[in-house]
Amino acid sequence: MFPIINIGPLAVQTPGLLIIIGVYIFILIGEKQSLRYSIKPNDLSNIVYIFLLSTILIGRLAYVFRFPTIFIENPISLLSINLDLFDFASGLLLSLLVVMIFMQRKNINIFNFLDAITYAFLVLLIFFFLAQFAAGNLYGKPSDLPWAINLWGAPRHPLQLYYLLGLAPIFFLTFRSAQKNFQSGILFARTICSVSILVIFLDFFNGNSNNVIANFNTIQISAWTLMVILLVFINKNIANISSENSDWKN
Repeated sequence: MFPIINIGPLAVQTPGLLIIIGVYIFILIGEKQSLRYSIKPNDLSNIVYIFLLSTILIGRLAYVFRFPTIFIENPISLLSINLDLFDFASGLLLSLLVVMIFMQRKNINIFNFLDAITYAFLVLLIFFFLAQFAAGNLYGKPSDLPWAINLWGAPRHPLQLYYLLGLAPIFFLTFRSAQKNFQSGILFARTICSVSILVIFLDFFNGNSNNVIANFNTIQISAWTLMVILLVFINKNIANISSENSDWKN
């Protein structure tokens, strides 16, 4: 695809640049939406910065603890930006804990925060899939369709572009949902549930066999699990609201 953009004497990695732009726009949109959900714009941006920095630092430290010999032999690797030298799973999980502690101290409702970043998250997904397209990652299965793209030695489904097209109706549904007075957290839950359904459907076109373990597609299983949890959450909250309205009428 186009993994590198040459700007004068500089060679800039396109995927990384797209992610940085996406995060910047994510923060801008989140700050504009924050007041609607009783959150100070500075608090929202601070949460994002804390999450990003914590993920990077904890991800690197977790990798150091797992593979200390790499850094003993080459200590300068501690400062490397090589993504392979990060344990992002540990970084993400522990960063969520750090963010939750910060939100508790600031008395920020987590569901209000999630609703505030819903639009921003969808925009970030656009830049994520553009980055995957630029890097040639998240590629599709071989295909002879007219719109197939040549990648890794074969014409393939442009899976990254399928995801971009699939996000369009989700944007529309999210916009419609935002006009209604849902309980806190429902807007975000409905949106992520829609994204999960999109992943379940489109991952059938995924050409990366590493996602299949013992004949089970790990991405689809994760998406199904997330979708079910969110549907239970949505239905439970809608049932609670209906019950409250019924009690009020009585």
